[in-house]
Amino acid sequence: MDLENEIHFMGRPLGQALLQFSQNRDTQMSKFSRRVYEISRDEEKGIDWAWQKGITEFKSHWPIEQEEWSLLAQIGEVLGKTDRASQSSFIKMMVEKFNLQEKKAEEDRKRKEKLYKNLGILGGLAIVLVLI
Repeated sequence: MDLENEIHFMGRPLGQALLQFSQNRDTQMSKFSRRVYEISRDEEKGIDWAWQKGITEFKSHWPIEQEEWSLLAQIGEVLGKTDRASQSSFIKMMVEKFNLQEKKAEEDRKRKEKLYKNLGILGGLAIVLVLI
């Protein structure tokens, strides 16, 4: 939500908002934001192009599913192309989508956790039966 605040309430252009968002933080998202800003500044291309290039560079750093990558790509296509209120609404919508993805991942983790526990117990029982 900090990026939304930088754009909507502080009125910063997107490049400056990305830079400001990345300062005084040591998170993967802040590193990504700084990199997008640097790419757009150094190569003098649009933020959308820099965003897509940043995604390509960070793919090996983030263990997320294809669906999340596609959501990130959508953000890059829209940010900076509409007015501040629309960008703010768009960011809120994308945060909701990511929250939904997070819930799905948590449910998937719980389901797999149960499966692996049961497999461990059954594997242990199988080894005991073989040894007897």
